[in-house]
Amino acid sequence: MQAQTFDSVGEGLIAGHFILHPSMFYGYTYDNNVLFMSTDLPGSDPIASGTNVLGARILADLPIDDNRIRMAYAPFYRGYTSDHFQPEDRLNHVFDIEGLFHTGHAITLAFRDHYVNGTVSLQEQVERNGSSVGLGHYTTHDPQLEIGVSVGERQGFSLVPGYSHSSYTGLSTAVGQIADYTYTTRRIEGRYNYKLSEPTTFFGYTALDRTLQTRTGVSDVTIQSRSIGLGLIRTANQNIVTNLSAGYQTLDFEGGVGQNYQGPTIEGNVTWQVADLTQIDVGFLRKPFPSTSIYISGGREFVASNYYIATEGRIHWIRQIGRNTFMDASALLQDNQYVPLTGVGRRERLTRLEVGTGHQFMKNLRGYAGLNFERRDSNVLQLSGGVGADPFQYELYRILFRLEVGWL
Repeated sequence: MQAQTFDSVGEGLIAGHFILHPSMFYGYTYDNNVLFMSTDLPGSDPIASGTNVLGARILADLPIDDNRIRMAYAPFYRGYTSDHFQPEDRLNHVFDIEGLFHTGHAITLAFRDHYVNGTVSLQEQVERNGSSVGLGHYTTHDPQLEIGVSVGERQGFSLVPGYSHSSYTGLSTAVGQIADYTYTTRRIEGRYNYKLSEPTTFFGYTALDRTLQTRTGVSDVTIQSRSIGLGLIRTANQNIVTNLSAGYQTLDFEGGVGQNYQGPTIEGNVTWQVADLTQIDVGFLRKPFPSTSIYISGGREFVASNYYIATEGRIHWIRQIGRNTFMDASALLQDNQYVPLTGVGRRERLTRLEVGTGHQFMKNLRGYAGLNFERRDSNVLQLSGGVGADPFQYELYRILFRLEVGWL
């Protein structure tokens, strides 16, 4: 659940030096497998549930000459229609702030912070972690500073230090234990830009981050990541924007089980504005991610690998219909290969399809309805009653509806 950071289309309300966008929203989601439980294991009984979300959002925009500060706060209530479980906290909070300042003609300072406090499923937050877990308390804090310097008409560089802390507590795992997770990351990134021509910008980047992972019953793991690479951003005929980057990354682990990583990474995105009414986004990536993957064997959970390599392709189509209606559809295919210390590693495939439509009923009222399908399976077989089954396979169907009213 995001605060829909700084997403405003209307003029807002003037309150002194501030421009305010107050609004309220209601959302309903029905999931046939709300805890992402295996649909292949004998005796597994996925839990279906509706989810009601009622909340408010206040967006405050403070322009200061060519500078600005923006803040968004969105408290919301979330409750489940199933009586199989109850969240620890029904009231959740999302807060975002962003500031942009120009000091002279050459230096730009920006800061951002994202804070969440509430109750979620770990699976909702970490889509690739491979764990089926229940509801627990979740907090995250993600401040970031960016210092940009322009050197002449063509060149510039930026320095981006950041900090991130995420904490999950009171999570009920697949074998009925209560587990706590925390992730703390300190990161610094440097980037150099050179404008080859008006539509084309070349850039180089390097980044260093250090993450501490802690989990109940498992030794702490420290991960140090280093990356370096090159990229290109190009606009063709003002309709096609291409962003490509390729680099080299290392992941060094202190603790955990498995190997360190050294290898190439690649990521790209193409946005195509087809006439005035249709936009198509296509993206892909291949890169490593630290793993929280867990095997279940003999009633015992244990970390199986330090990292996995994700290969992902995605497409999003959106079409404007008249002045007040749009339709969109998206597809994602993802292949995750976990790399263990020895033996055959787990490999999983994820497919996600989404379709929906949105409508602006009037100036201060809009809505959205959609349908999602998601399926994951893997090469892991667990014997249950003499039959092999995939403990990581699940299918999920989701119906969603959202209504917003206010100064949007």
